[in-house]
Amino acid sequence: MQSVEKLHINAMNLAEEAFIAQRIGDHPRALTLFSEALTLEKQAAEQLPININSEPTRSILYRSAASLAYNAKDYELADRLVAMGLSGYPPTDIREELKNLYEDVNFMRHLKSKGLILAKNQWLMTIAGDAVKYGGAAADYLMMRVDRVSSLFYRTVERMLKQPYRASGGVDNRVKQSYALFINSFKPSSFAVSFQVGTPDPQMELPGFEKPVAIESDVVVDEIMNCFEIFESDGPEKLKERIVDENYYENFVGLVKQIAPDGKNVKLVGFTAIREGKDRPVALRKSRQEIHKDFQKFLTENQGTDRVPFSCSGILRHAHSPLRRKYGTVGLIEKEANKHYVIKVPISLMKDVVQPFYEERVTIHGYEKDGKVYLQEINPESD
Repeated sequence: MQSVEKLHINAMNLAEEAFIAQRIGDHPRALTLFSEALTLEKQAAEQLPININSEPTRSILYRSAASLAYNAKDYELADRLVAMGLSGYPPTDIREELKNLYEDVNFMRHLKSKGLILAKNQWLMTIAGDAVKYGGAAADYLMMRVDRVSSLFYRTVERMLKQPYRASGGVDNRVKQSYALFINSFKPSSFAVSFQVGTPDPQMELPGFEKPVAIESDVVVDEIMNCFEIFESDGPEKLKERIVDENYYENFVGLVKQIAPDGKNVKLVGFTAIREGKDRPVALRKSRQEIHKDFQKFLTENQGTDRVPFSCSGILRHAHSPLRRKYGTVGLIEKEANKHYVIKVPISLMKDVVQPFYEERVTIHGYEKDGKVYLQEINPESD
């Protein structure tokens, strides 16, 4: 019998290969490797008895095995492994991680229990959290995210078609006609919405291209899912390597921050597509607060420390979006304090991220520099 340490090392080596395969889109190989790693990690965990002397190693191994089962899409086994990890004496932090993993597993089992079946050109978004308990009011949490997903989808199409970033105006009609995005079904009981993407016309002509150009709609969805995975798991730096154009990068980040869980009413936002007959899920679990901390750290490391953090709440008012400058401006009125702020907004965030909140109460986070206030993110004041 191999030692616990040897089994764990071999399992982690296989898991690393699995994640690499997943990132390059080789999902069948990734599933096989996750399953092989799971077998070894489960064997390692089972060698340790349930007693205080086995901790924290025992609970860490069960957490790892459950995570591998989740990635291998064996949700029933993942559920049992989480229970085994909690049945011992896990430290507080490991206990919380096991509970969080249980939420992810339960979410995927929830999708399967609803019998949701997706075609190749369909993908599903589902939210989970306290908002689901509040009946019709929870539709607001879902429909806001539907709007942001729609914006993100068309921005991704434009980026993949190598179009210059569109600072104003709507999506080109030729793009909209070829990549029509439909809400195929809305399931209030599960707070899930299925999107269906039109099949692009291979003869579509776009400005700047001598020949017709098209990208398959499922390739666009895959790109979005890949970027979600990088955003959730690898952070800002890796995402910047994927989305090189500064405007498209800032726009993607701004939209995903609003799609992401608020940590209270929405604790998980999941996306699922079907590839080669199997589910391909991505779960956004980081709350907006956690994302804010990650990006603040990234910005501090890459853009210096001469920025003073700034936050304010109030009603969003007038806006100005110059076409040839990097920043536009918005006004925010803080009635209680009788203050009016003029806030500079990156053009990449103005139309899709900021504009939907005009005339609403919002909270803005940003920074002050050289006497000017710059917006980094915006959310409804209730968040």
